Amino acid sequence: MLDETQAKPFIPAPELVISDLETLKVLADPLRLSILEYLMRPSTVKRIAEKIHKPATKLYYHFNLLEKHGLIVLVDTRIVSGIIEKHYQAAAKVYRVARDLLAPGTSDFDEGLELTLNGMFQATKQEILDNIHDQTIDMGENSPWHRRMTISQARLALTTEQFERFRAELQALIDKAQSWTDGNDLAGGQTAVMKMLYVTYPIQRAIEDETPEIPLAASEKRRK
Repeated sequence: MLDETQAKPFIPAPELVISDLETLKVLADPLRLSILEYLMRPSTVKRIAEKIHKPATKLYYHFNLLEKHGLIVLVDTRIVSGIIEKHYQAAAKVYRVARDLLAPGTSDFDEGLELTLNGMFQATKQEILDNIHDQTIDMGENSPWHRRMTISQARLALTTEQFERFRAELQALIDKAQSWTDGNDLAGGQTAVMKMLYVTYPIQRAIEDETPEIPLAASEKRRK
């Protein structure tokens, strides 16, 4: 079997900005988001199909759409046992939706925003379910930290200066973890591959006007 690292070197763009609704529709599909994640390194339809447990025949359509819209690139073509084997790679390291595509008042605002949120959160939900079912995520009470799923929600009341400091420190921590990731040997079998999704957004409701929420731990104790 060919080694994926033998494909011709291709350097993805640092960022690809999605500025039209049709390309966003292609990108926002949960299955195609999963394909893109695996194409951060060169690979073939057959190998991606094995990784996401889908028939290869059902992925050709999605690969063609991704390539047509410039989201993936054909980086190598080889003949193996008389069969043409095509290697694809993601066109960029980061895909970003243009802010004006999601700006209120534009004709595509509602559809664009819904596509973006649905694609991101549906793909995340399905990935979590898949990894729980195959026991990659250990739901046991005493599972090691690198096998756990962590979900938390916090409501913060910060000054503008405090939030900027929080955001900067959080980004610095993420950048540090990314530098560790870039230096680790993922093929060595000793690396815990984790995913992180975080969202921050302002809300109108004043915290002091709301009924205090009961912490989960406290509510659990009361039921015992």
